[in-house]
Amino acid sequence: MTPEAPDEKPLGLEYRREWKVEERHLYNPSGPSGDPRHAVLSSPSMIWEMETTCTELAEKALRGGETTVGFHVDVKHVSPAKLGASIVTVARLIAKEGKKLTFEVEARDGERLVGIGKHRRAVVDVSDLG
Repeated sequence: MTPEAPDEKPLGLEYRREWKVEERHLYNPSGPSGDPRHAVLSSPSMIWEMETTCTELAEKALRGGETTVGFHVDVKHVSPAKLGASIVTVARLIAKEGKKLTFEVEARDGERLVGIGKHRRAVVDVSDLG
């Protein structure tokens, strides 16, 4: 994609990532010694995957020397996903205010909604990160 002028980030741009729930993504509400059949996708892992999807989408609309940093997450984890589940995370750029980008994001296991919400990122110069 060719870089856009800074104030012309393409609203409506969408990006999807597919990933599998692995052991590292799991949380067991029964505790560490609980029944492993109770283990499900943890909220922090789902949020990490959502933020990663938004980051990868943002990169498609950045100019050279720019990156983004997350500063707000507002998501709901609405249903469980088990080990091995195939998750599709979709992010859509829905707003741009100055250097602040707002994304709608959702995660699905097939037709079942796993998580949904919004994530905000700020465009920064890589050189400012030290």
